[in-house]
Amino acid sequence: MESIVQILITYFLVAVLAAGIAFLGNQLGRQIGRRKMSVLRLRPRHTSILITTLTGAMIAMVTLTVFALLSEPVKNLLVGVEKLRREEAGLRARVAQLSQILEEGTIVWKVDEPIVHMTIPAGLSADRTRQALTSLLAEANAKTILQNNRIARDKEEPPLPADQVLLDFNADQLERLVTRLSRSQGFMGLRVLADRNCLYRDRARVRLEAWVVHRVFREGEEVARRRINPKDPEVLSAFFEFIESTRKSAVERGMRPIGGSLGGGLTEEQFNDLVDRIRTQQGALELLAVANRDLYETSSLDVRIEVRALPEEGEPE
Repeated sequence: MESIVQILITYFLVAVLAAGIAFLGNQLGRQIGRRKMSVLRLRPRHTSILITTLTGAMIAMVTLTVFALLSEPVKNLLVGVEKLRREEAGLRARVAQLSQILEEGTIVWKVDEPIVHMTIPAGLSADRTRQALTSLLAEANAKTILQNNRIARDKEEPPLPADQVLLDFNADQLERLVTRLSRSQGFMGLRVLADRNCLYRDRARVRLEAWVVHRVFREGEEVARRRINPKDPEVLSAFFEFIESTRKSAVERGMRPIGGSLGGGLTEEQFNDLVDRIRTQQGALELLAVANRDLYETSSLDVRIEVRALPEEGEPE
């Protein structure tokens, strides 16, 4: 509403000024015509035309001046065009520079992308809390080196050494977080996130975040189950589908993956042992994924797979 009123006032002032100038120009033209005055040795008729023309030009100039005084966009249009052009040229140069950087480099972590996370009980001593945070940062550094070395392998370039420090973080923020966690209660989720886009072989600027997390599964609670037939030729496919359904069930309940993974997983020995147990069963069986401990939103998926034989049809359970 205020802008509309300002526009109406501007138009009113311009109309009044234009009308006044037109009236004065007309009166001046009449006087010149009556007295047959001459300007620049022009005939009186041509002198009158000149006065009328100058009056119109003056109306246009006054109109622009009033608009410039009362309207910032018009003022910028009149006096700031060159400045805007320089700013546009600078922005175009910056965009070209960033495009070249992206073409030459590869983004390892995108801004705000979580790198690693963990769960710790709050209320620990400052030393133990600091040790947990330092361990989490070390894990993030190792994962960053791993990501860089994957890119290096694709580029056929030498890998980075495993002991290189690639993370930059605010030490003061770390100490403030230590103080906050040591004074809190319950269980806290900690994670390391990229504070900006991190390019290949560049130091990664990261930040730490902490928040209260909730328990998703209790120790011994079932996470997923699936009935399979060990005589089925597709039994291995059914087993892998069960593993995937376990992950989906955990995510649906509230566990947070990083890079699509919840961590955990089976060792090669555990996998081979499970496959042998499944294949040696004579009848139908059931696979159960059971939580080995209390699992929170930022915990790794620490479960064990139990193989339970099912009774034959007609037998009491």
